[in-house]
Amino acid sequence: MPIRRLAPGRAAVRYGFIGPGTHAQENLLPALSVLDGARLTAVAARKPDAAAEAARRWGADLWTDDWTELTEPADGEGGREVDALVVAGSPDLHAEVLRRALPRGISVFVEKPPAPDTGTLEKLVADERGAPQGTVAFVGFNFPYGKSYRKLRDALRDHGALRTVDIRMVSAKPTSPVWGCSTVEDSLLQGLGTHAVDLALRELGTPDRITARRADIDARRCAIHVFLEYADGRLATLLLGNYSNRLEYRCELVTDDAVVGVLDHFRTLTVSRPSNAPGAGVLDGKETLRHDWPGRRGGYGVTGYATELESFHRSVRDGERSSSPLSACLEVYRVLDEVRRQTGVRP
Repeated sequence: MPIRRLAPGRAAVRYGFIGPGTHAQENLLPALSVLDGARLTAVAARKPDAAAEAARRWGADLWTDDWTELTEPADGEGGREVDALVVAGSPDLHAEVLRRALPRGISVFVEKPPAPDTGTLEKLVADERGAPQGTVAFVGFNFPYGKSYRKLRDALRDHGALRTVDIRMVSAKPTSPVWGCSTVEDSLLQGLGTHAVDLALRELGTPDRITARRADIDARRCAIHVFLEYADGRLATLLLGNYSNRLEYRCELVTDDAVVGVLDHFRTLTVSRPSNAPGAGVLDGKETLRHDWPGRRGGYGVTGYATELESFHRSVRDGERSSSPLSACLEVYRVLDEVRRQTGVRP
């Protein structure tokens, strides 16, 4: 049989990356590099050496120390060098990129938080709604996209509706203000708080009552407890803190069939139910189903970085709606504003 040539496939989506720092190098850029139908074309960083080095490492042809160049026509022509942007920086930078790119019809994936405050986010949501058709804004909340978390939800799907959601997110940082925040406590809310509140709201929706309490541990460390209550009796409890020696993530979901699912730090999933619960039989008494993801297996899929970028990529490529739009973040920010008010955290 003679040699055959494959017919040209769909052109790859050309991505520009802004902010190739440590987090990006460890999580987002590796996940983007293996995304089918995606091509990293350009990298932008504040320092020219960092931009050039990241471009070399990840196979991009272009680099710049001025990210605005990625939103301009190429060589004075009508087209651009990139079709979409991925941004990992400060909330101020995220907002600047969104504000400039969306009206120009450039789709943008930004790490959370997408904006420094609620007022800025409200303006960006208006930009999102007024953007040219097919323009996608996506906020990178990786936790609900993790394969282990999705397996947890699949395991509970046939066992009733959720009644309680308990989320524990504690870390060793921040112990000094970051991202332009004036206090460590506000930095904690922007860093871990956005994740925990987003996860709870995705599962239970907008709460009818918010209660928050704060315990200062020492001059730099604190714990913040948040309770989200619903008129039908559902409840979410969130624990945030910067007093651990590492990131600790634990999520417990309980359904109205009394089935309990627990995910511990992305890697260990357990499902159980009381022996006298309705429909008991598969899981009786002290029996527990357990699933473990070894440290070398799953990678960016387990933590959600690969799957969130896949979701964004499908939206850009196929015209699907964003599964994590800016508009969905507004309620997250409003909940955190109330937490700040009740705990005395200065924004």
